[in-house]
Amino acid sequence: MNQRTSQAANLLSGYKPAPGVYDELCLPDGKSRDKYEFLLRSLNNLGGAELRRRKEDSLRILKESGVTYNVYGDERERAWGLDLFPLLMDSKEWDGIERGLAQRSELLNEILKDVYGPKRALYEKKIPHEILFQSGGFLRACAPVYDFTNFRLAFLATDISRDSQGNFYVIGDRVQAPSGSGYALENRIVLSRIFPSLYRDSQVHRVALYFRALRRTLNSFSSNKDREPLTILLTPGPGNETYFEHAYLAGYLGYTLAQAEDLTVRDNKVFLKTIEGLQQVDVIFRRVDDWYMDPLELKGDSLLGVPGILGAVRAGTITVANPIGSGFLENRAIHAYLPSLCKFYLGEDLILPNVPTLWMGDENSRKEVFSNPHKYTIKPAIRSPLDPSVFLSTLKESEMLDLRTKVEARPERYVAQEILTGSTSPIFSGDSEELLIGKSVLRTFTCLSENGYTSMPGGLVRVSTKADELIITNQRGAISKDLWILASEEKKEFSLLPGQIGRMPIKRKGSGIPSRVADNMFWMGRYAERAENMSRLLRETVHKILEAEESYEKEQFSILLGILDQLSGFSLGFFETNGLDSLDSIREKIFQLATSPYSSGSIRHDLNFFVGSTKAVRDRISDDTRYLISRLESETPRNSSYDEVLEYLQKLVNLFASLSGLANESMSRETGYFFLDMGKRLERAQFIARLLLSTIERSSVYNKSIFESLLNVNDIRITYRRRYKYRVEAESVVDILIFDESNPRSLAFQLERLRENTLFSSSGKDEEISEEIQRLTDVLVRFSEEDAKRLFEYADPAGGLRRWLEDILSQLKSVSDAVATKYFRYVENQVRLGGPYG
Repeated sequence: MNQRTSQAANLLSGYKPAPGVYDELCLPDGKSRDKYEFLLRSLNNLGGAELRRRKEDSLRILKESGVTYNVYGDERERAWGLDLFPLLMDSKEWDGIERGLAQRSELLNEILKDVYGPKRALYEKKIPHEILFQSGGFLRACAPVYDFTNFRLAFLATDISRDSQGNFYVIGDRVQAPSGSGYALENRIVLSRIFPSLYRDSQVHRVALYFRALRRTLNSFSSNKDREPLTILLTPGPGNETYFEHAYLAGYLGYTLAQAEDLTVRDNKVFLKTIEGLQQVDVIFRRVDDWYMDPLELKGDSLLGVPGILGAVRAGTITVANPIGSGFLENRAIHAYLPSLCKFYLGEDLILPNVPTLWMGDENSRKEVFSNPHKYTIKPAIRSPLDPSVFLSTLKESEMLDLRTKVEARPERYVAQEILTGSTSPIFSGDSEELLIGKSVLRTFTCLSENGYTSMPGGLVRVSTKADELIITNQRGAISKDLWILASEEKKEFSLLPGQIGRMPIKRKGSGIPSRVADNMFWMGRYAERAENMSRLLRETVHKILEAEESYEKEQFSILLGILDQLSGFSLGFFETNGLDSLDSIREKIFQLATSPYSSGSIRHDLNFFVGSTKAVRDRISDDTRYLISRLESETPRNSSYDEVLEYLQKLVNLFASLSGLANESMSRETGYFFLDMGKRLERAQFIARLLLSTIERSSVYNKSIFESLLNVNDIRITYRRRYKYRVEAESVVDILIFDESNPRSLAFQLERLRENTLFSSSGKDEEISEEIQRLTDVLVRFSEEDAKRLFEYADPAGGLRRWLEDILSQLKSVSDAVATKYFRYVENQVRLGGPYG
C-alpha cells in the first residue's frame, strides 16, 4: 500500500461507490482523486474525536446564527443541515462550467427580451408558441411593461448534475426569485471557522466578489442619481421556506428587508411606509414569485405583492430584479429548444448542455417517451408541488394508462427528460471516522457585473443520504455541502466592504423603519416582559410551596396561586385548591403554566409569541441577541418536578435579563430601540399595577409575608432591606414598587421612560400634541395625585389604592391603543376583486 493510499485509509475504509455512477471522491478503482489528497490527509490527521467535536461546533454555530429552513406543512423551523466534507473542483473543470453559465445567462436574457419584445423566435418558428403562451409562465400583463435597452436579468441560479461519465448537464433554471446563495455563503463562513487552516491552505476561491458584483448591479438599476438609492429585499415573510436567507442577505448586502404590507404605490411610485413617513423605493430585489407580485393585474387574491407595482414599473420609477414576468424562463419545455435558440440568438453552440428533454406537445416526442418508459421521467413544464415528477419505469400498466390520458389532455404542459444517474459524494456523519455515501446535485449562481455575467466561484451542494435517490431537494430532507473551487495560484482576499472610491458621508441615523417592524419591536418588548414577569412570579410561588411547613405558610402560597391564576388568565383552577390540594396536583398545573405552548397565558405561549416577533425582524437583530433568543427557544424542563421547573424558570429570568442588558448597552438609540423599550415599559407598568391589585384583593395590607413576596418578584428585596432592615410594611413596599423613581422596576420609573419614548417618537413632526402623549399626560397627572403616605392615611387604604390603580391601568391601556393607532395600523386593507385571477 503506497503512502497516499494509507493516508486516506481511515476515512475511506467504509466508503464504497456504487458501480456505474460517477463518484466525486473516488476513481472507479476505489482510489481517491488527486484533488482530494490534501483534504483527506488533513482530516485524517485531525482524528475521529476532533472531527466529531468540530461537527458539534458547526451545529452550535448554525444554531446560534439561527440558520433554518422551513418545511411547508411543518409548524417548526428545521435546523439547516451542513456536512463538513466539502465538494472539491479544480479551476480547469470550473472554467468550463463558468463559461457555460455566462453563455446561458446571456441566452436567457435574449429570450426574455425577445418574448416580451419583437418575438422574432416565434415569427421565425424557432420555438412553438404553445410553450410560451399555453403551458404557463408568460404574463400578458407584463408585455407592454419593459424597455430592455438598459436593463437585463440581474441574477440566476442553475442546477447541474453529472451523468455516469462525469459530464455536467443542466437540469433546471431559477430566474424569478432564485434561492440558495445566502445558504451557500453561510456554509462557507461556517466551514472556514471550523477548518481555518485547511480552508486557507487549500487555496479556495472566495465568494465575496460575487456579492459585491450583485450589489453594484442592483444599485446601478436606480434611475435616481441625485441621492443614494433605496433598495429593498422583498420577502413573502417568515413563513417562507428560505426566510432565513432573505433576512441574512438583506443584512449582508445592506438592504432593507420588507414585506408587501410595508410598501405602497402612490402616483406610480413605490414607497416604503416608515414611522418617519413615506420613503421612495428605487430598486426591489425580490424573493416573491411573478404571479403574486401585483394583485391588481396578476393574482387577484395575493397578499404577497404590492397593488399597482406594474404601473410603477411601466412609469420607470422603480426597477424590479429580476423583471416581473421572467418566470417563463423556468419552463422546462424551453430546454428542448435551447440548443437551436443559442445558435439563433448568439450564433454559438450551447457550452453547457441541458439534460435531454422532449416536449410532450410534439406527437413524435410522446410516441418516443411512451415507447421507452425506462429512459424517461415525466415532469410538468412549470414546476408545481401538486404535480410531481413521475418515473415511468415505476408505474403499473393501469397507472401508465392514467398518466398517458392525463398528458394527452394537455400535452403542452408536460415534458419528458432522460434520467441522469447523478453523482455520489461523501458525507461525514460525525458519529464515526468513516464516510457515508450520498447522491448530490449542485446549484450554481450567476449575476450581472460590469463585464457581463459572472458566476459565484462556489455553490450550494444538496446531498441526499440515500445513494439511490433521484430527486434531491431540501423539502425532501436533503442536507447541504460547500463547493470549494481550488485555485491554481494564491487568491487575493475579497470582502464586501467598499474600496477607496471616495469619502462616505457621516451618518448618525439609519433609514426609517417600516411600521410593521416598529409593531414587531413593540411586541417583542411586551412579550419578553410578559414572559419574564410570569417567570418571576411563578418562581416565587414555587419557592413558597417548597418552604411551606406551617398552615399559615400554606395560606401564603395559596394566595400566590390565586394571583397567578388571575394574572396569567390560564384558568388552572388555583382558586379551588385553597392551598390544601396535594402538592402533586398543584405541581402538574404549575408545570402546564410554565410549559404549555398552546394555552394562552402560559409562559411558553408568551415566549413563542416573543420568538415569532423576533423572526419577523431578524435582519435587525444582532448575533448576540439571536444567540440568546435561540437559548430561550430551546430551553425546557426535563420533567415536571419542582426542582426542574425552578431551574427552568431561573434560566428564563437570567436569559431575559441578558437580553435587556444587550438592548440597553448595545442597541443604538434609534427608532427601533424606542419602540422596543416602549413595549417593555408599558407591559411592566401594567404588571406592577395588576400585581398589587390582585394582592390587595386576596390579602390584607397587613400580610407582611405576601408583601415580602412582591419584593422578591420585583427583585428589590436587597435594596428594601438595606433601607428598612427586616421590617416589612405595606406602605414602604408600595412606595418602593410604585413611587420610587430610583427603582428600575417601579411604576414611576416606567412612566418616566414612557414619557421619554413617546417624546422621541413624536419629535420632529409638525403637528399638534399627539394622541399618545395626551393619554400619557393623563396618566402622569393621575399618578401625581397620590403617594404612599397619602394612600395609607385613608380610612380604607386598600380601597383607595384599588381605585387609584384601576384608573392608572385604564389610562395605560389608552396609551397603548393610541400608540397602535398612530404607528401600527398604517396598512392599506386589500379587497379581493373577482376571483384569484383578477
